[in-house]
Amino acid sequence: MGTQFLIDSNQSKKRRITYDENNGEDIISYLPECITSRILSRLPTKDALRTCVLSKDWEHKWTGIYNIDIDDDMRFVLKKTRKTSFINFVDRIFFLSRNSTLKRFSLRCHLEYKAHRMISWISAALMRNVADLEIVYHDDDVVLPARLFSCTSLTTMKLKWPCFFRVSYQNLFSSLKSLYLDRTKFLGECVPGTRKLVFDFPVLETLELQNCEWLKVNLVEINAPALSMFKVICYSYLLEVDKCQIKFSKAKLVKCEFVGRFVEDFDFSATSVFSATIDFRSYYNDDIHLIRKIGLQAGLLFKGFCGLNHLKISGKVVEWCWDDYDYDEVESLPSCIVSHLKEVRFRSFSESLPDYRMAQFLWTNALRLKKIVGLRRESSEERQRKKIFGQVREESEEKEIENFWAKLKTVFKHKEHGIFVKRKKR
Repeated sequence: MGTQFLIDSNQSKKRRITYDENNGEDIISYLPECITSRILSRLPTKDALRTCVLSKDWEHKWTGIYNIDIDDDMRFVLKKTRKTSFINFVDRIFFLSRNSTLKRFSLRCHLEYKAHRMISWISAALMRNVADLEIVYHDDDVVLPARLFSCTSLTTMKLKWPCFFRVSYQNLFSSLKSLYLDRTKFLGECVPGTRKLVFDFPVLETLELQNCEWLKVNLVEINAPALSMFKVICYSYLLEVDKCQIKFSKAKLVKCEFVGRFVEDFDFSATSVFSATIDFRSYYNDDIHLIRKIGLQAGLLFKGFCGLNHLKISGKVVEWCWDDYDYDEVESLPSCIVSHLKEVRFRSFSESLPDYRMAQFLWTNALRLKKIVGLRRESSEERQRKKIFGQVREESEEKEIENFWAKLKTVFKHKEHGIFVKRKKR
C-alpha cells in the first residue's frame, strides 16, 4: 500500500494524493511553498534555478530561495559571453526573488566587474536583511557601502577581497558574531587631531584578520566582550609604514593565534588570553635589521599576555626573542608565565642553544608548568651526518646541551616522543 499525504491546495477542498512507487505520481509539486523553498535553498543556486524548466508550475518556484551561492567561474563556459551572462544572471536573481529575507549570500568573482556593480549586489543583499555574507573578489578599487555598518541583520561576514573600508571614529556592529577579513584596507575618518578608531562588537565571538592594512590610523580599539577567538595572519613586507596599535578591551579570549610577520602592535593589557600560538616567519632574503625588528615585535607580543595558560611558539620566535635574553632577569617575564603557564608547545624545536636555554628557563621559572611538548634530541645518525658536512658544535655548546638533558630528566618524565611531564614531588 502506498503512503498517503494530505496537502492544502489553493482550492477550497483538500486533495488526497496517494504515492505508489509503481505509478510514479508527482507529490513534490503539491508540497507547501515554504517546504519547497526550504528544499531548493539547500541546493546549489544554479541547480535550484534549473528547476524552472521542469514544468510551468515550477517556472517561478526558485524565486523563494533564501540562500544564494554563486560563482562566475562555474556557470558560464564561453569566455566571450561569460561576463555579460553572469551580470544578467545575478541581476535576474535579485529582481525576481520573492523572499524579503536572505539567510546567506555568497559571491565569488574571478572576472573583473565595475565597482558600482559589486556595490549594487551587496546593497541588494543588505536590503533583504542578509545574515551570512561572503564575498571573494580580487579587484582593489571598491569602497564598501556605508550601509554595511548599519546593517543589524548581519551575523557572519567573510570578505576575501582587497577592498576599502571607509570607517568613522566609532563603529557599531550590533549583531555580528563572526568576522573574517582578508586584504582589507581600512580608511580612517577620525576625529580631527586624533588617529583613533573604535569598533564595538557586542556579540562578536570570532575575529580573523589576514594581511589587512590600517591607513591614516594610529590606534584601533576593539570592544568585544563576547570575543573568544582571535587569529591574525600577515605575510606583509610593509614594515616601514606608520605603526598601528590594536587594543582589545572587555574580552576573555580562549584562543589567540599569530602567524607571519606584523606591522601592528597588539595590546592585551585590558583583556585575558587563555591559550596563545605565536608563529612568526622570516624569509631567506631578510636582512638582519628586519629580522631583529620582527623579533622585537614577537617579544613585545609575548610579554603582553595576561592570564595565559597555554603557549605554542615556533622555533624562530625562540631564536629572535631569546638569543640575547638575560636569563637572570625573572622580573622581566610577564606574570602569567611565572604564575599561570601550565603547558608549552614547540612547533619546531631546532635544537639550537636559544631553544635549549628558553626551555630550561621556562621550567625553572614557570611555577605551574606541567608539560613541555615538542622537545627532541638529535639521533646518533643525525649527529654523524652533521659531522660529515662540517656542522659541528663547539665543545662548550655540546657540554651545555648535555647538561640540559641531564637536568631535564631530574625534573620531567619522558612520556612519549617529544612529550615531557613534570615529575610529582615525593
